[in-house]
Amino acid sequence: MNPSRRLVCALAVLMVAAGACETGVTTGPKLAADQVLRVMLEDQPASLDPGQTQYTYEAAVLRAVAEPLVRPKADLSGVVPAAAQTYEASSTGTAYVFHLRTNAKYWDGVPVKAQDFVYAWQRLVDPRLAAPDETLFADAILNGERVALMDPQRDKASIDPALATLGLKAVDDFTFQVQLAHPDPAFLWLAALPASAPIRKDVVTQNGDKWATSPQTLLTNGPFKVTEMVKNDHIRVERNPYYWGGKPPLTRIDFAIVTDGAAALDKYRKGNLDATMVQLAQATSVAGDGALSHQLVRTPNLTVFWIMFRVNSPPLDNPRLRQAIAQAIDRNAFVKEILQGEGEPAATFIPKGMHGYAPSLTTQKFDIAQARASLAASGLSGKQLSLTYSYDQTLESAKATAKFVHDQLKANLGMEINLQPLDPNTLSSRIGGGQFQITGPRGWTADYPDQADWYDIFLTSSGSIPFWQNQQYDNFVSVARTDMQAARRDQEYLQAQSLLVGEAPVAFLAQTESWYLVQPYVRGIVTSPLERLFGTIQPWQLDTCASPTTEFDWPKRLCVSKTCCRRTLAPRAAGKKAAGSI
Repeated sequence: MNPSRRLVCALAVLMVAAGACETGVTTGPKLAADQVLRVMLEDQPASLDPGQTQYTYEAAVLRAVAEPLVRPKADLSGVVPAAAQTYEASSTGTAYVFHLRTNAKYWDGVPVKAQDFVYAWQRLVDPRLAAPDETLFADAILNGERVALMDPQRDKASIDPALATLGLKAVDDFTFQVQLAHPDPAFLWLAALPASAPIRKDVVTQNGDKWATSPQTLLTNGPFKVTEMVKNDHIRVERNPYYWGGKPPLTRIDFAIVTDGAAALDKYRKGNLDATMVQLAQATSVAGDGALSHQLVRTPNLTVFWIMFRVNSPPLDNPRLRQAIAQAIDRNAFVKEILQGEGEPAATFIPKGMHGYAPSLTTQKFDIAQARASLAASGLSGKQLSLTYSYDQTLESAKATAKFVHDQLKANLGMEINLQPLDPNTLSSRIGGGQFQITGPRGWTADYPDQADWYDIFLTSSGSIPFWQNQQYDNFVSVARTDMQAARRDQEYLQAQSLLVGEAPVAFLAQTESWYLVQPYVRGIVTSPLERLFGTIQPWQLDTCASPTTEFDWPKRLCVSKTCCRRTLAPRAAGKKAAGSI
């Protein structure tokens, strides 16, 4: 994969996640007659073509209208069947066979066929499309890397024949076979990505690149279909009458495009939105509001930020100095002051909520006494050091982070940090050329919730983290990438993470959280660290009740059917604040 594609360079705008609502009703409100959900999208989707979408607000719509072979469990412990009713893998982990549901159809009534998955996945590797997820699929599929590297102009006549050599085959109408380039324990997560949904060749052939820009030609196989697309205003989806899973409780979802957080909050307060994201600027006021805080849902994101060191030039070639800096940063204060509470401290690489999270690795944990001991062990003192922290001057979040780090190191280590604001192009050039000492914040956000998506960015060959090289780390990651024995693979990745945390080419700062406000009458939401926009986990299981029930507790998930509205659950104790996290 190409790690630089997903490297997050600054805390410009923090995405937010779906969350949980309340289930506690005694005799229960009846379902509302109007089962319409109005939810905020923070920007206009550039495309709803599965092969072109790349942002969470695009995936939010795509999850509702297009169904891949499998879908992730909310707790990220694995995947469950979706368009494929069953599947099996070869003993070597190099081939998968998916058996499609024979009753699955697009919204125009045409059956979903294995040939549609072959075509859709070929498009993802086709260099002419330049799909955002091209590298993920090209690296996994047999012959994918060779085809993806072809030149759209020079190799124009050869691309279509080359696509036919990919390890993709329709054995029959309802059997889709994938041959991999190598054993890949993470492959099923690719099959669960929104990008992997089926696409009909006849639709694209007839309508060209504009096939996904109109509700009339956007033929999809999910529980909903797009019926309205008004640029910079809203996208409306309604039930797919041919969906194999039956009718969703919701008749319609209106995705309202609201780019301003304050405007979205105002719409929510007035009852014009049923769910909205909470941006940083509104976080403090929402958390301190007696009513809104009970409607607040918090979910960890699979996103981690850090500051980066130039490790092959004095004095930061000294790992004990880097450790001292990492140990001297109060991450709780960072979350409170810079993220306005929308996050958690992070002193390790793999985020909380994902397999591989290792809180036992404490080398970078905030500890002033240990930081001073590490500094002394480096043979240096705070008074001897004068380091330069370079940051993007166009981003207030980058400026705030730089000042925060400056103040922490000054107070806790007596270290002088010179702040160097730069324009983005100059900063990028200097980082690439090694003309920096400390910079940030930088980070990573998951394409999919497997460790294989994370560790490659610190490989010597990746170039994403300049100048840090560790052959042991490279070896552990390389072996783990194709190791089909789960327990052994976990240990290999843990060894790699231990080296990374210990040598500290970066100092980890925080894992972001998604904050959402959800009206009390919205029911059926399941939180997940992977899906960072409301409604992207099983939106077809949501419903709305006729009246709010704010007097009851908010557990991990909501009821998803009419019978749940009649369940008897214990009310929360008087004065108890509703829980909002998983």
